[in-house]
Amino acid sequence: MGVAGRLLLLAILSPILYVVSAAAWVPVVAWHSVVAPRASGLIGYRVGEAAIGGTNLDPRHDWVALNRMPVALLHAVLAAEDTRFYEHHGFDLEQIRKAWRANRSGGRLRGASTITQQTAKNLYLDPSRNFLRKGREVILTGALEAFQSKDRILEEYLNVVELGPGVFGAGTAARMYFDREAERMTREQSALLAATLPAPLARNPAASTPSLRARQRMILSRMGRWYEGPSIAEEEAATPVEEAVREELPRAVASEPLVLEAEESGDSVSVSADSAPLDADEPTSEDPAPVEELPGSGADPVDSEP
Repeated sequence: MGVAGRLLLLAILSPILYVVSAAAWVPVVAWHSVVAPRASGLIGYRVGEAAIGGTNLDPRHDWVALNRMPVALLHAVLAAEDTRFYEHHGFDLEQIRKAWRANRSGGRLRGASTITQQTAKNLYLDPSRNFLRKGREVILTGALEAFQSKDRILEEYLNVVELGPGVFGAGTAARMYFDREAERMTREQSALLAATLPAPLARNPAASTPSLRARQRMILSRMGRWYEGPSIAEEEAATPVEEAVREELPRAVASEPLVLEAEESGDSVSVSADSAPLDADEPTSEDPAPVEELPGSGADPVDSEP
């Protein structure tokens, strides 16, 4: 084989080898099933991104065990991001088909990433958008589902998810936006935090907009109907939601402006939060995960890495 042939073979094999190399992370995925990760690929990416731009990003990230998080927060995130989380095995084929049909029709782009896929991306990869990164994400998603429980995956997601510039994890966000520990977050605060996903750099709980509050109300409605029983749903119908929402708005963070244009975020979107339609980031299904499968308050805490 001549030089040209070798170069052609290398060009063909390099992308494949790059994707397959994600398998090197499998032992780390298994390790993280019992030891909390101390950092994430997304945090490293954001720090490097800031350095390239000539600024210093000091990420805030503290691990909070799943059994210390309010059940309302779990319900809110599932209702907002992945209602079939406890039913699928990492990939929601039904939503992938719906997203494929919607995107082929030429309408607004629609994603179908599950919480497991987002955890794989946030922990081990970066927010870039290309087929090679997506291929590595597929391998790591399978590893997460194989070596970790659903509760553990959800715990990792809630602890590494980006919830504002330099704000990672629900524990940090609770202190930043609501001046309280994650376990003391109210139902309305939990829904407001979940409403910022999946565009936390464009949606700011500390300066909520009408569209963000509308998304919060949608999540509260789903929580009442799917997870919290008819009594909650009836109470919501009798009580003006605007009043409850207004009482739970976060304190302003005047010293640290967090509002960024959507186009500036790593996970860029084509519209601003104010102009996005209410269903711009609809969760993956109208069929929620059974409430009995959600982690209870008696879940065993997981040891953190020293």
